[in-house]
Amino acid sequence: MALSKTRLKNKIIEAFRYEQTEEQDHEAALDRIADKLASCVIAEIKELKINYTGGLTASNVPVTGTINATIT
Repeated sequence: MALSKTRLKNKIIEAFRYEQTEEQDHEAALDRIADKLASCVIAEIKELKINYTGGLTASNVPVTGTINATIT
């Protein structure tokens, strides 16, 4: 699966909606929102796909070259 701005945006909205009724402990709510946002971003990054198209060479030596790739 590729990165999705819409999917990330929806997860962020969900994190804020879940906390919007907090009236007692705003610091705890802020901490929970930050935790959810961090989790959302990490989950989205884990969906990252790199399509390797070439650029590296090796024989009996360490791999050399520049990775030619696109990120989706």
